[in-house]
Order: sequence, then C-alpha cells, then structure tokens
Amino acid sequence: MVMWFRVGAFGVVLFFVLLSDAVLADWVPGYMQVVLGSPMKMGLMMAISSTIGFVMDLIFPQLLRTSGVHKLAGGAIVGSLIFLASMLSSTWFSYTLILVIGMAAWGVYYELDSFMTKQFVAGVAPKELRAAVWGVVGIVRNLAYFLGPLIGGMMLAWGDRAVVFGAGGVLALAYILFLFIKLPHSHEVDADIHGVHVLEEIRHWISLGSRVWPILILSVLAGIVDATFWTTGTVLNDHLAELSPIGGWFLPSYMLPSLFIGVIVAKWGLSEGKKKWAERLMLLGGVALGMIAWVQSVEAIILVVIISSILMSLSWPLMDAIYTDLVVRSRRGRKHMIGLSSSTLSLAYVIGPILAGWLSGTYGEVETFAIIGWGVVLISMVLLWVTPKKLQLPQYEMTGWDMPE
Repeated sequence: MVMWFRVGAFGVVLFFVLLSDAVLADWVPGYMQVVLGSPMKMGLMMAISSTIGFVMDLIFPQLLRTSGVHKLAGGAIVGSLIFLASMLSSTWFSYTLILVIGMAAWGVYYELDSFMTKQFVAGVAPKELRAAVWGVVGIVRNLAYFLGPLIGGMMLAWGDRAVVFGAGGVLALAYILFLFIKLPHSHEVDADIHGVHVLEEIRHWISLGSRVWPILILSVLAGIVDATFWTTGTVLNDHLAELSPIGGWFLPSYMLPSLFIGVIVAKWGLSEGKKKWAERLMLLGGVALGMIAWVQSVEAIILVVIISSILMSLSWPLMDAIYTDLVVRSRRGRKHMIGLSSSTLSLAYVIGPILAGWLSGTYGEVETFAIIGWGVVLISMVLLWVTPKKLQLPQYEMTGWDMPE
C-alpha cells in the first residue's frame, strides 16, 4: 500500500510535466518544418536535442550519483522552462541559435526525466512488481502524450504563441504540485569524489553493452518508431486532418492503446521470459505498421496505427522492467546502467528524426511508416534468434567501479 501511494504521488507530478511536454512535442516538428523549410532540416534540428541527451547520458551517471528523485524532478522542470522560453522567443526571432538552445535544453530535460523515473522505480518496487509499476507509470506517461496533441491542436487555433503559453501554464501547475508533494527518495549510491570522467564512463558502457546488447538494440528500434511518430507523424497528422474529420487522430491513435496497455501488463504479472515476449510483440507490431502503405482510406490508416500501437505498447513496460532488473543487479554500476539504457532512446531520437525526414522527403510520409515497420520486423526476427535466456552482467568487474584510486 505504501509503495502504491508513493507511485501515485510521483505520477501526479510526472503527469503535468509530461502533459506540458506533449503539447510542445506535437507542435514543434510542424513548426520547425515551416520555419526551416524541409523535412530533412526539421529532422536534423530535432536530432540536436537527442545528441545533447546522448552526451548527458555519458555525464549524468557520474554527475548525478548522489541525486535523488526530488532533485532530478526539479532539474527536469527547469530544463523544460528553458525550452519553453527559447521556443517562445523563436516566434519573434527565428534565429538558428535560439532554436539550437531550445533543442539542447529539451535534450537535458528528457534525460533528467528518464533518470528520475528509473531511479524512482528501482528504489520503490520489488522485483515481482516492477513490470506492474512500469505499467502504471506508462499509463500516466501515455495519458499525457495522448491528451497533449488534442490540447495542442485546440491551442494552435489561436497561433503558435498560444501553444507555448498553454504548455507553460501546465508546467506552472506541475511546479506548484512539485512544491507541495513530497516525492520519495529512491536508493542512492556513494558520492563520487573524482568528478566527471567521460572516457571512464564509455569504458563502463562498453563493458555493460557487450553483455546486454540485445535489449539495447530492441530499445533503439522501439525508440526509432516512436521518434518517427513524433516527427514525421505530427506532420502527417495535420495532412490527414485536412482530408478527413478523424484524420487529426493519427497521432492520438498511436498513443491511445498505451492508456490501457499498462493495466494489461500489470495484470499479466510476467516475471520470466520478458525479453522474448518484448521481441515477439515488436515483430508483430512491425508487421501491422508495414501494412500501412497498402490501405487507402484515412480510417484504415488509423486502424492500422491502433493495431500496431497495441502490440508495440505491450513491449515497452516489459523492456522497462528488464532494465530495472539490470539496474538493481548492477549494484555499484547502477547509475552507469541507467545512463546506458537512457542513451538508447537518445540514440534513437538522433537516428529517427533524420531517417524519417529523409524517407519522408524521398518516398512520402505514409511510405516512411511502412519502411520503418518492415525494418522492425527484420531486426526483431534476428533478435529472437540470438537473444540468450539470461543477460549476464560483469559483476566481478563492477565491484571495482567508482572506488577511490
């Protein structure tokens, strides 16, 4: 009961922070494409955010070694505020530097949010309940990203600045709740007395990555699909809305299954075989997404998206639970494992927007999703063949990490 109360308190703050971000995430790609003039340039600008995030993944495991959930939540809110201010400024002065600053702040925000959430779940949930807790956290996250495009679409009727001001109002509410709700502190490891050592962190990542690479590849794959929906998908959403009254539900349809998938995963109670199930579900989701180029009507496109999203959404809490298992087993390598796992989404959001932008400009927006879908099928089939039953960590090597020299 105490654990679920903590999850609820955490979820309240997380919801409003993410709702603010979701409003902006729906608006930014289309805005960028208009300002910069092409899908490829939009993809490159969006990739800046994730490139910064990837660099932060190298630094944060050492820089944030003593940071608890409360401090990380505060940092995420500050990063989001800087992003808001930059995007608002860009509506008057569309200078590339302002856009770059905004993208950089967005990247820092995402990494702090990721570290905060993973640190929280690892600290409050026992092994048998981690998939369930991730399912609940997923409901909160996906509800925010389901409502965000709908709210943002209504705000956009009053102009670009109205979207930014609206997102800022939601973030202000999150900050008020943040002040009054005491977030629990998860387990923290010993303080680092040596500063930040990027090369050392890379060596740790190589050591961990050589053992857990199947789940890293699966995460990058899932992230590329997500990045495609939140870049090219936002533009396609606007185009479909011009063709049909329900066309504007393309992006919300992608998020809709995630609202109840967490409940299914929580009731599923899967504690063994999570890796294989995540890979099977990604494969089936890729097959469904690949069929999008063969349907003609807007209604059929949205149905394909819903089916694909149901299957892929089932895999996300399973992947999160796998990482939480690895984080707990890592002990002294806990923050390094969190950094490595967070880097997969950052890497996906570097590759995804650029790949989707290029495919969209070359083949078309709908065809982009079909190509991505069949790519998911191919890679998932290989992973199913090569993934071992258990991922072994370098436990002996990790005992010497972060020790005084």
